[in-house]
Amino acid sequence: MIIADDEYNVREGLKDLVKWGELGIEVIGLAADGQEAYNLCRELKPDILLTDIRMPLMDGLEAGLKLKELDHPIRIIIISGAQDFNYAKIALNINADGYILKPIKIPELVETARKIVASIERERNREENNDRLKRQLQENMPLLREKFWANLTQGMYGSEKEVRDKLQFFGMPFELNGNWSVAVLQIDDYEQAIERYSEENRQLLSFSILNIAEEIAGREAVFSFSMNENETVIVFRHGDRGSDLLASICQEIGDNVDKYLKMTVSAGIGSRVNAYVDLQDSYREAQAAIKFKFYTGKNSILHFADVRPGSRGIEFPKLHEAESKLVSDMKLGRSGDAAAVLEEIFDKLCSTRDLPIDYVQSVCVELIHMASRTFYEIGEDMNRIAPQHSTVIQVIYDKREAVELKSVLLAFFGDLTDHFSHKYTQKNSKLIQKIKEIISNSYMKNITVSRIAEDVFLSPNYISLIFKKETGEGITEYITKVRIDAAKELLKSEDLKVLEVAEMVGFENATYFSTVFKKVTGIHPQKYRELLKE
Repeated sequence: MIIADDEYNVREGLKDLVKWGELGIEVIGLAADGQEAYNLCRELKPDILLTDIRMPLMDGLEAGLKLKELDHPIRIIIISGAQDFNYAKIALNINADGYILKPIKIPELVETARKIVASIERERNREENNDRLKRQLQENMPLLREKFWANLTQGMYGSEKEVRDKLQFFGMPFELNGNWSVAVLQIDDYEQAIERYSEENRQLLSFSILNIAEEIAGREAVFSFSMNENETVIVFRHGDRGSDLLASICQEIGDNVDKYLKMTVSAGIGSRVNAYVDLQDSYREAQAAIKFKFYTGKNSILHFADVRPGSRGIEFPKLHEAESKLVSDMKLGRSGDAAAVLEEIFDKLCSTRDLPIDYVQSVCVELIHMASRTFYEIGEDMNRIAPQHSTVIQVIYDKREAVELKSVLLAFFGDLTDHFSHKYTQKNSKLIQKIKEIISNSYMKNITVSRIAEDVFLSPNYISLIFKKETGEGITEYITKVRIDAAKELLKSEDLKVLEVAEMVGFENATYFSTVFKKVTGIHPQKYRELLKE
C-alpha cells in the first residue's frame, strides 16, 4: 500500500495506528501530494492506494484517474473531508474500492482494507488457476490432439469451420481442399495375444504399434492415434498417388509389428473423402472393411471398395438339407461324413463373403441347438458327452475368423459323433454275439437270415449289413463255415456215413454238402476222412 495525504500527522498516523501487517498489507511508501503519489505508484506498482482527495499539485482523484488510464490494476481507497456529491461521483468513475469520510473511523478503514485484501487474493487465485490451467493445457496438448482426431473421425463436429478453428488452435496445418482416407489397424486374436501381458505392457503394446505406424506412414499420414487399446487409426493424405500406396504402407506396418512384437495385425481402409467432416464416413468404412478378416483370416489388408458389405443383394444359402444330414451322420456315428457335411456348410457360408458375420455365427448356434435337441429326444445327457456344450455358444460369438469358427464346430460335432460311433460299436458287438449264438445253436436246422432277423427283432438287410461290417463276412458265409467246422469233427467218427454227417450239420442233400465242403476245404468229405486215418 501507498498512503497519500498532504498532512504529515495524518500520513504517519494512518501508517502507525492501523496494524496493517495483521491484514496482510505492507506500507511501501508515503506521498505528500497527488503528483508524488502518482509517481510512486508508477515506480513501486502497489496493490492499494489510500489517498486523500484534497492535496496540492494533483489531488487524489486526479492521481487515481491517471493511474486508471495507464490500466494500472490498483485498488483505490478515497479519504474525503467533505460530503460532496461530485467527489463521490468521480470516485465511482474511477471504480474506487472504498470512500471514507473524515474524521476517519479506524474500524471502518480496517474493514474496507480487509475486503480489498480478500478481493485481491481471490483475483490472484483466479490468475494462478488460469496460469496453471494454461500450463496443463500445453502439457496435455498431445492428448488433446488425439482426442480431437478421435472426435473428428467419430463425427462429433458439424462444420468444416469448426474443424479448421480447432486445427488452428492445435497449431496443425490444414488444407482447404483435401483428399484423405482413414485406415484402422487391429491386432489379430487380441484377447489371446495379450493374455501373457501385464496391464502396463498392454499399454506399451498399443504405444509401440502407434510408434511403428507413425514411423512407416511418415509424410503420407496427416495424423495417427490410438482410438483404443486395439485400434490404431491413421488419417492418410492421398495426394496424387493411388490407394495401393496405403495398402503397401499398412502391409509394411503389419510386417514390422510381426517382426518386432511377434503378433499379426489386419487393416481396413475407407474410401477417399474431400472434407474433414466426412472423415467419419471413411472411418466407418474402414471399420466395416476390417470385419471381413472373418473370411480372409489374419494379416489381411481390406479396402472397403473391395468388400462393400451390403452393396450387393445377399443370397442366403439353402442349408436345411445339409443341416439335416449332419445331424443324421452324427446319430449314426459317421465321423468322416459329418466332417464333410460341415465343410460343405462352411463353403456355402463363406463362398461369397457377402453374408453378415452375425448370420454365420447364428447358423453355427442353430447347429448346436439341433444337436442338443437330438440328444434330448433320445434321452442322452449332452453335458456328460460334451462338457463344453454350456460355453460353446459364447465361444462361437467370440471367434473373429471363419476358419476358427469351423474348427470349433468340427471339434464339437467330432466329440458327439464319436460318442454315437462308440455306442453303436458296443451295440453291434452285442448283436453279432447274439447272431453267432443263434447260429451255433441252430446250424444243424434249416436256418436262414430271415429266421435270425426274427429272433433279434431287426430286418434281414440291417443285420446282414452290420454283420458284414463288423466281421468282414456275410451271415450265410458264417453259417456255412460253422457247419463245415462241425462236419470236420463228425467225420472223425468212422461210424457215421457222409450222408448222415451232411444231415447232422444242416444239409438235406449229400451231393450239395460234398460240393460245399470241397469248396471250403479243397477236398471231398470222403477224402478228408481218409487223410484223417493216415
